[in-house]
Amino acid sequence: MTVSEFLSKSYTCYHAAENCAKMLAKAGFADIDGKISGNPKGYFRVRGGSVFAARAGGKSIKVVLSHTDSPCLRVRYNGGEVTVLETEKYGGGLLRSYLDRKMKIAGRVILNNGGTLVSKLVCSDFNVVIPSLAVHLGAGAHGETLDVSRDMRPVFGGSENLYKTLGAENAVDSDLYCVPADEAFKSGAHGEYISCARIDNLVSVYASVSAIIAAQPKQTVVAACFNNEETGSETREGATAGLLAAFVSDVFKAEKTDACAVTALSEGFAISCDGAHALNRNHPEVYVNNAPVMGGGVVIKRNDRYATDALTSAAVKEIFRLAGVQTQTYYHNPDMRCGSTIGLTAAHTLGCHVCDIGVPQLSMHSALETAALCDIESLTKGLTAFYETEVTVKNDTVKINDK
Repeated sequence: MTVSEFLSKSYTCYHAAENCAKMLAKAGFADIDGKISGNPKGYFRVRGGSVFAARAGGKSIKVVLSHTDSPCLRVRYNGGEVTVLETEKYGGGLLRSYLDRKMKIAGRVILNNGGTLVSKLVCSDFNVVIPSLAVHLGAGAHGETLDVSRDMRPVFGGSENLYKTLGAENAVDSDLYCVPADEAFKSGAHGEYISCARIDNLVSVYASVSAIIAAQPKQTVVAACFNNEETGSETREGATAGLLAAFVSDVFKAEKTDACAVTALSEGFAISCDGAHALNRNHPEVYVNNAPVMGGGVVIKRNDRYATDALTSAAVKEIFRLAGVQTQTYYHNPDMRCGSTIGLTAAHTLGCHVCDIGVPQLSMHSALETAALCDIESLTKGLTAFYETEVTVKNDTVKINDK
């Protein structure tokens, strides 16, 4: 699966997790909760919108963290017939970017299967549009603001039942979202960029899963792709939950490794991989000097809302340098509030060393984001090198052996 296909088909966190599982199963990874036979290449686990993958190689451990969810509009539906759908914000999306564009209804429905409640992924085979107010009727005047309850309601059609229209008439409940439906496309004079929804943060998810498939690791390596980062991670599928430690523990059991998952993670090294801001040349005033640019390499992110420190930054720079991967450094405008990632959550809950990195992109949290294809390739190459490099962490020292 190419990155373009992955971005286009992963409408929600649930679809992203399923697509990751397909990639891993095709590569020879076994579902750790299923019947394992032979000698699998590695293991994976899906929990709702979160997915984890691992390849065992001893008690030392390296982790790449990312998240499967992206800002969008969550559908509010209580059943019955509707002509317009009610929504609420999921995450901090740029509302005006959702207006007057092709959208789909996607997510999961819960079906009652003979007394057992089961989850089924759905995606509408039809499109919906959230119409803006015409300029003749006052749109854009007097510092117009958008209200979700008034302005962000998709036109559904002529009084129909949503579940029936989605082919899930007997659904008991649902987690449905109104999401951008445009397929990824190349942009730029030479097709050097990719534009699509969900670049933040499915590019990181795709790169980490591709890297763990391609790598030849000497230590235990994990790709942990969590749900609910955009809403704070404090859920059963989020980074504050114990899913990662439980998965690693089960991997150690499957490999008959006498190691404690909690201890291994606390003594390990993690890369938190999330989108980074690239220089928007139309608005240079909001950036500091030497801001990262698209096509300039993977970004190392420095701020008190990131987990990166001098030691972890130096380690990633060295690993990527040895692999021939160019890096840049991002410092946020000190007069503006900086976003955050699951890096701090990992550093706090796991106790491991963490470095925040990402692909530089434009229009973060918009319905259409843009990044350079070469930076995505560099991220995948860099994460593969990270998985293949022996990294030993002890107090304030990191030993790197790429041989």
